[in-house]
Amino acid sequence: MAEATIPSQPSAPAAPAPLSHPTVCPSWCRDRQEPAAHHFGPTATWHWSPQYRLSNPRPLEGDVPVILRSELYRSDEESGTGEVKLYLSGETDIDLGRDEADVLIADLDAFVATLRVLRRQMG
Repeated sequence: MAEATIPSQPSAPAAPAPLSHPTVCPSWCRDRQEPAAHHFGPTATWHWSPQYRLSNPRPLEGDVPVILRSELYRSDEESGTGEVKLYLSGETDIDLGRDEADVLIADLDAFVATLRVLRRQMG
């Protein structure tokens, strides 16, 4: 009786190793010194930079004192490192006179300079 040869079976593709969460912080992460301060779970970690705010020089009654907020964030999920994003949010309405408009314009210039710094940190 002849022995049957068993053909070799293809090996299964190796699954990527899961990331350990919380993941390693980027240089700009505000929780860099406190890993447990991150919002994270068994399969995801969110990294956020410090938040930069453009103040409202004259908020309307009952309105918030912030016009814009900006920050970087990265969401690492499963086994991948996420893309760095620039997060902006608007907060309020504003009603300005000429002098107040001049102050706001100067503040906007400084805020845009901050956005440029954040953009460079994105790589």
